[in-house]
Amino acid sequence: MKRKWPQAKKAKFFLNLGRLLRRGYTLNHGAKLLSYNGGDIAKARTDEWLLSLEEGKPWQEAIKALQVPSDIEAYLHFSERYGMIANGFYFAGRMLHEREQVKTKIRSVLRYPILLLWVIMLLFFVMTFFVFPQFESLFSTMNIDYPLITTFTFALFQSIPYILLMFVFIFLLGFVAYQLWFKSKTAIEKLHYFSRVPFVSTLLRIYVTYSISLQFGHLLRGGLVAHDVLRVFISHEKRSLFSEEGKRLEQLLDSGTSLDEAFLDGGIYTKEFPAIVRHGQDAGQLADDLVHYSEMLFEEMNERTKQLVFSIQPIMFLVIGMAMLLLFMSIFIPIFQLITSIDG
Repeated sequence: MKRKWPQAKKAKFFLNLGRLLRRGYTLNHGAKLLSYNGGDIAKARTDEWLLSLEEGKPWQEAIKALQVPSDIEAYLHFSERYGMIANGFYFAGRMLHEREQVKTKIRSVLRYPILLLWVIMLLFFVMTFFVFPQFESLFSTMNIDYPLITTFTFALFQSIPYILLMFVFIFLLGFVAYQLWFKSKTAIEKLHYFSRVPFVSTLLRIYVTYSISLQFGHLLRGGLVAHDVLRVFISHEKRSLFSEEGKRLEQLLDSGTSLDEAFLDGGIYTKEFPAIVRHGQDAGQLADDLVHYSEMLFEEMNERTKQLVFSIQPIMFLVIGMAMLLLFMSIFIPIFQLITSIDG
């Protein structure tokens, strides 16, 4: 199994490689120079990538050795195809770097609640297998009934294995359904399906619009016209979003539909995206408008993700606090009841 190249280090590698390419370095020279200072994993992945290129493998196949997310892989594919490789690596590094910053913030926010959650789970285990059996034996010996809250907590703890089994069953059922039904659907059909899911649809539309506008804008900046951009999209991996959406848009443009109306018919974009396209066409700055709009969407995605995490944190604290209170009361109320019965 291949060891993973940390995304933060990979982002730094891409940024520096983009800068070196802008200064006139060849791809082979610049990549090897940076790999010596990147550690064993970086050197292994870089050597594998460069060797694939030297053997004549297609760029799209060779780039998989760098283990990048699918959208950045597509971005590098399009950048190389139309001679924008320096900017391609530089902006790919920027995107990876910003994603890692968001992930770091998310981890810092969730670290303490997750630690408390593990403590709660450990306490639940100790209570179920050590404390409650002792209580049960003592109460039965003294012929005293459990307090209601202790009875409820004990029943809840006993049901946890069955709840976990139910979640495992649901997961297996979902996996089978995915393999038999969902996996065979096209990328656009999958997007239409998930776009009906509450809380997911908005973020999904932003992500799709960001991906398409970013690639479309940079390819237009490289000197292509809209039809050529769509041909590049179609040449991407089969059953990918770019390939399927490229075919759909090309058919609409060939039938006389304007580009903004073609995006409007997609049903997978943000509602203002067609207006952005129309504004860019009218002003003769479609490429710049699409690139700037994609950057705005990227920032919005990051903000929405952080807001979602920050909203989850207080809910986790509330659930953990209630669990701690339940544990405290289920232990001390029986103790108080025992002391009272002994004094009586």
